[in-house]
Amino acid sequence: VGFGYSVVLSFLTLYSRQLHLEEAASFFFLIYAIVVIVSRPFSGRLLDARGANFVVYPSLFFFAIGMLVLSQASYGITLLLSGAIIGLGYGNFLSCGQAISVKSTSPNRFGLATATYYMFLDVGFGIGPYLFGSLVPITGYRGLYFVMAMIILAAIVLYYFLYRRSLHFVR
Repeated sequence: VGFGYSVVLSFLTLYSRQLHLEEAASFFFLIYAIVVIVSRPFSGRLLDARGANFVVYPSLFFFAIGMLVLSQASYGITLLLSGAIIGLGYGNFLSCGQAISVKSTSPNRFGLATATYYMFLDVGFGIGPYLFGSLVPITGYRGLYFVMAMIILAAIVLYYFLYRRSLHFVR
C-alpha cells in the first residue's frame, strides 16, 4: 500500500504536466484531504462496530479504483475524482491499518506495533519511487498507475491470507 501512494506522491506532478492538467493537479491533495477528513470518522465507527475487514476490503478496493481512474485521467475532473477515490481508499486504510496493528498486540507492545507498521509504510514510500519509477520508460505514467492498481488488488489477497483469522468481522 505504501508503494501505491508513493508513486502518487512522486509522479503526480510529472504526470499532470504531461497531460497539461497542472492546474487540476494543484487541487488533487486538497480534494484527497477533504475526503479523508469527512470519511475517517465514519470508517472509524465502522471499524469499531463491524470489524477491520468491513473497512479494509472496501478501502483497498477504492484505492485500486482510484489508481485506475488516475491512470485514465484526461480531464481535470477525472484527476480530481481519482484524488477523492484514493482519499476514500488509502486515507481510510492508513488509519485502519494502524488500528489493526495495535489491536493485534498486547498493550505493553503498542509502541512496537505502531513503529513496525510505520516502518513498513515508510519502506514502501522510500523504495516505491525508485522501484516503480523504473517502469515509467516502459509503461509511461498511465501504465505505472495501472500496474499500481493491480498491485493494490494483489494486496487484498495478501491481506486475506495474513489476516485470515478475522474473516468474521472480529471486533
